[in-house]
Amino acid sequence: MKPELTPGEVIRLEGLDLPPGARFHYVNNGSQRLRVMTAPSVRSEARGSIILQPGRTEFIEKFFETVEDFLKLGFAVLVLDPRGQGLSGRILGDPMKSYVDSFDDYSDDLSFVIKTFADDLPKPHILVGHSMGGTIVLQSILSGRTHPAACVCTAPMLALHELDSSFLSVVFKFLSWAGMRKKTLPLQAQRNGRPVSFRANKLTSDPNRYQLWATYFENHPRLRLGAPTYGWIAAAMSAMKFINDNAAHLKIPSLIIACGADPIVTPASNSDFAQAAGSDLLNVAGALHEIFLEKDEYRDQFWAAFNTFLEKNAL
Repeated sequence: MKPELTPGEVIRLEGLDLPPGARFHYVNNGSQRLRVMTAPSVRSEARGSIILQPGRTEFIEKFFETVEDFLKLGFAVLVLDPRGQGLSGRILGDPMKSYVDSFDDYSDDLSFVIKTFADDLPKPHILVGHSMGGTIVLQSILSGRTHPAACVCTAPMLALHELDSSFLSVVFKFLSWAGMRKKTLPLQAQRNGRPVSFRANKLTSDPNRYQLWATYFENHPRLRLGAPTYGWIAAAMSAMKFINDNAAHLKIPSLIIACGADPIVTPASNSDFAQAAGSDLLNVAGALHEIFLEKDEYRDQFWAAFNTFLEKNAL
């Protein structure tokens, strides 16, 4: 039986329109409340569906420009707020803490919303994930939870600059096990969930797109999310290991976008995964972590690669 849907909230900024036909819903996966947006194709017959999985701290509204770009290509689009962030239900009593028991929970949520909104998602399905969202997309496919026709991952979180060592993985797992699981990492720039200055940001070199992103957090405190907890880091490292260990089992067409100047995810980890998985790879030299928020000169390279990927795989 299809779960009951309730109307979902939308955060509006002055002068920024919603994607055409966008609808927002809340749906419960067990006890977890998830916020979902769907937008129909602008064509009478949809080309397929883009199912977009955001990264850590992210939320649906951040992707409005990108959603419209996918719509113009003829796709229907679904985006969800990951559990514990955006306007989906928070997991801990302190809503600022970034926490998840396991990345399997994120993958289960993704599978759940695809099934719940199946009538709104004409095939073929293409899963698109950014950063943490790329980790979720790849884990969901490699674990058999989702079965898309193809996937596209931008700066997928497969190794982090500050945590790229097996020793640190053991340390974080031990600290999580030893009672620190729900404690927040110290000395983090965004402990209060407020955006850092443009000069200090690691996401984009585009000041206008960065300011738009930052305005959401400045004006709407409920969207804010603080630094990751030890438990989130331990869960992320387990997920990254699973994906890297199973790269060769990715049997669908896939495109990996590495950002050449990424200060968060190591670009080499994206290249190594693409080689092991037989994925198409684009390394966007000079781009910071968030290609969808980047300058047009970098963003346009993504769209060119994406369109080539669609043509190559008859999507």
